[in-house]
Amino acid sequence: MIPHPCICVQEQLTGPGCIPRAPNLNDFADVLEVLAQRYATVNRDAPEWVRGSMVAAGSKLRALRFMLRHSPPGGQPRLLDVGSQIGALPLYASRLGIRAAAVDNAEFAQDCGSVLREYGVDYRVTDAGQAPLPFADESFDFVTYMDVIEHHAYSPKRVLIEARRVLARNGFLIITTPNHASLYNRLLLLCGESVQDPFHHFFEGCAGHAVYLGHHREYTRKELRTALESTSFRVRECAATDEGIRPLMHVLRRDSVHGWCSAIRRRGKSVAAESLGSLWNALFLPFGRVLWAVGQKT
Repeated sequence: MIPHPCICVQEQLTGPGCIPRAPNLNDFADVLEVLAQRYATVNRDAPEWVRGSMVAAGSKLRALRFMLRHSPPGGQPRLLDVGSQIGALPLYASRLGIRAAAVDNAEFAQDCGSVLREYGVDYRVTDAGQAPLPFADESFDFVTYMDVIEHHAYSPKRVLIEARRVLARNGFLIITTPNHASLYNRLLLLCGESVQDPFHHFFEGCAGHAVYLGHHREYTRKELRTALESTSFRVRECAATDEGIRPLMHVLRRDSVHGWCSAIRRRGKSVAAESLGSLWNALFLPFGRVLWAVGQKT
């Protein structure tokens, strides 16, 4: 089991004595580094993939801050992360004093499940599209469903209904997913380009898969709101946004050990998009590449 939540993840793994602080990029990077080093023992290609998750840190930190602001008084908040994959969110949540659980399908269970269980996360294996979530009714104050809904080869309605079942009264479901109607997608279509996953990856790289593991269906803001309302959630937030420039700059600084020019060539388009994303957010324009939604069980 993990020690008491601390500022420094590395110190948390060796002993208590730290004081938790607000979710931030540096601590999130520490969590990813702990996971990268641990996953390196089971898959030598895993560390860079894990560290690359920093580009999506903006949404993860936003979710953690939301949970801390809306935690029920007088008790330890309870989180279920659906489609947890590498498990950075529930692991960081546990460092912040949140009792964390996670579910994912069997593909990730052997490596990710064993690692997360070592650090006190209640990790369980299930295919949420085929079976109920393996928890009792009203077991959680928060359910996160982040960058998962677009991967389903089936309607997400059954998952949303299950998420509502395991949420306590007044609990929250947090969803993030790509914005199908982002300005960037509109411009690509205008130029005759596809907004789907790269064709070569889909056609060649995944030719041997029985089920494609990429994006099956992306959503617009209106569709995501409708999905929540149709499964009896009260929509508290639903907006188009971006991850923000700061996580990407963190990745650029790491990549710059091989030269800034190389790093900028590799990430240049993303830097431009995230810079514009800050402008769209400031002007309240729904052009961002990420949809953020919060539904409440009432």
